[in-house]
Amino acid sequence: MVNTQSISKNGGPLDAIDKLELSLDNSEFTREEVLRKACECVHELIPKANLVSLWRFNEDRSSIISLVNYDATTGKFDDNVRLDESRFPVYFQNIVEQELIVASDAREHSATSCFNEDYFEPNNIYSLLDFVLQKNYKPAGIICCESKEVRASWSAQDIEHIRMVAALISFFFEV
Repeated sequence: MVNTQSISKNGGPLDAIDKLELSLDNSEFTREEVLRKACECVHELIPKANLVSLWRFNEDRSSIISLVNYDATTGKFDDNVRLDESRFPVYFQNIVEQELIVASDAREHSATSCFNEDYFEPNNIYSLLDFVLQKNYKPAGIICCESKEVRASWSAQDIEHIRMVAALISFFFEV
């Protein structure tokens, strides 16, 4: 019998994307478990992102609600944070229009500095990399990568990895 835990489609060791694909295909996993595995996958692909979260937009895209927040430094998960466009209009406009925010210095970035007082400073966040999840060609959610304690310079490979994960999980992502 072949052990699917140790080989990938091409016969080599499973990489983070292969593991995530197996999780998405496995009907035994709950939606919450798949979301958690997606966060772990993002952290494995982008190790500078020691905080990874998945968010969904409400129907009129006036707020985002966290589905899962993963802190890789503690290994803990939580959820149920809500951000409203009325408090952070610049961020919402930018993420919906650009679909990607690369903020190595999130406290100074024009689209993310709005989070300084309420979020970045109390949580020691310095860098942010966000990408929109699409459903039927409309923004449905956001993958958020953050670096706490130190500034992270996000690479082209980091951006490609977040795009790959977004493409995978967008297929099952529900608004």
